[in-house]
Amino acid sequence: MQPFCQNPQLSRSLESELECAVKSGELKLQSKNLKDFPKHGDRYNLQDTTLADLSRNKLIEVPGECTDYHSLERLLLYHNTIRSIPETISSLQSLQYLDISRNQLSYLPASVCTLTQLQCLVANNNKLVSLPEEIGEMTNLMELDVSCNEIAHLPVQIGDLSNLRSLHLRRNHLQEVPVELTYLQLTFLDLAANRLSSLPVELRFMITLCDLHLEENPLTCPPANLCGRGRVHIFKYLEIQAIKEDKKRGVLTDGEYRRSYRKTSQLNDMRFGGGLSADARRKRNTADSGYGSEQPLDRRWSQEFSQEADQHHQHTEDARRLAHRAISYRPASHVSINSSVQSHPMIKPSMHIQ
Repeated sequence: MQPFCQNPQLSRSLESELECAVKSGELKLQSKNLKDFPKHGDRYNLQDTTLADLSRNKLIEVPGECTDYHSLERLLLYHNTIRSIPETISSLQSLQYLDISRNQLSYLPASVCTLTQLQCLVANNNKLVSLPEEIGEMTNLMELDVSCNEIAHLPVQIGDLSNLRSLHLRRNHLQEVPVELTYLQLTFLDLAANRLSSLPVELRFMITLCDLHLEENPLTCPPANLCGRGRVHIFKYLEIQAIKEDKKRGVLTDGEYRRSYRKTSQLNDMRFGGGLSADARRKRNTADSGYGSEQPLDRRWSQEFSQEADQHHQHTEDARRLAHRAISYRPASHVSINSSVQSHPMIKPSMHIQ
């Protein structure tokens, strides 16, 4: 243990901070070059501490003293060398904000997930390889930042975080996005710099999203260049992919397939507004419209899917054209409905000629 009075100047500084903490309830020991929590015996009563800032030190573990502060609401431990979190952290049932970023954590214990009042968990720039399955129990969590780690997959229980609004997953090793993630009502989602090659079509239902980051991924579905055009284009693409999949599974009939693709081609920014103001929608539409390209994406998609849908109706359309051609080229005095037209009861002349 580091002696409390090893450095007289540091000792006076620490004593001053501890005295202030007793009065204010805020313990501020950041950037003190501490390797251990200062030992003060019973000289200072810190049980009513609501804020403990021990960031930018040289701590190798979460100080046990901090887990005794049952009134603690904010705990800042970023930029240390902490390798593990003690099970006793579960005693901090008033904790709302926990920052353990820039440490050397390889996992988060299940005890962290028992902090049911926690609203913000910041654990970026560690060595995490996964998230605990119990994470779904943190129903009050609003922001989760685990960017810049080594996470290869997400637990399906992440879909149980009903109050989560901001999710940071940048620079991990993710190869897929679980469908359960699309159940969340996020406004911010950062999946940049992972190993994603495709996105679930259900992502298009996340209409509350205002910020979606997908750059630096080897995406093919949707294509990476399309993702650069913005959220609206991404959602349109996924909508069309979903229609294709439904058609392959036989969920959609030919007529429903045509109607679905036409409806998708008419989608505009209002479809994915997510409650944005009119000015915000106009601004987003300008950014995502794709104007200035050689051929707008909507037109290319419309042409592509029109050709695919027309293949299913080629014979009917050929018969219709033949019937109209026969009517238009016969002399008016001899026009009649011949047998070839009668063989198609669905074709009816638009007028009767005496």
